[in-house]
Amino acid sequence: MEMVVLDLAGTTMADDGLVLAALRQGLRAARVRTDGPRYPALDRQARATMDRSTLTVFGELLDGDMYRARRAHTAFAEYLTTAAAQGRVRPVPGVYGALDALRDAGLGIALTCGFDPELRDRLIAVLGFGTRVDVRLSPADVDGRGLPDPDLLETAARRAGAPTCRIAVAGDATAGIHAAVRAGVALAVGVRGGAHGEPRLRAAGADAVIDSVADLPALLGLPS
Repeated sequence: MEMVVLDLAGTTMADDGLVLAALRQGLRAARVRTDGPRYPALDRQARATMDRSTLTVFGELLDGDMYRARRAHTAFAEYLTTAAAQGRVRPVPGVYGALDALRDAGLGIALTCGFDPELRDRLIAVLGFGTRVDVRLSPADVDGRGLPDPDLLETAARRAGAPTCRIAVAGDATAGIHAAVRAGVALAVGVRGGAHGEPRLRAAGADAVIDSVADLPALLGLPS
């Protein structure tokens, strides 16, 4: 194993409903009533796809109206930016120890997400991950192709000079597992407690499912 690719929201960054709250703020900015009869269906659709490019998700939720999707996306990013400034963005418990254990073992570390690069980098800085990761990628870095396309994972591996068959991927959503399988990675690891539960992660092709990213070093046989 040469590299580990980790998801951001819900895997290394504690979510606690923060991303869905930002998504609701975005929909309100696009004049969608989040207390109206249509919202429950939109909420289910968002939960199923929230690990993909945020702009793409808004476009799908808003029936392809990309003008409204961009407005929603701006409000989404502003909500999370404010949350970060208010100290409401927190790391998953134990993630620092896990990242340090991976680095001590000589593994490269990449973080991927569906957020735009500016928001991604702001969150990484607030979380204190900056010096612990080697590669950070968003769909905008691969011509908009987010998960479940394998481009993010293949690009992360290429930047680290590692073949995809020598990387492990860990995330809390099925799109990341689908991408890992398509990329032919060495190990696809599902993480409980995030976007999707263990049955869906297993069905997507996860080789293993762990309670937290803090458990990843032990799964890889590394000292924690």
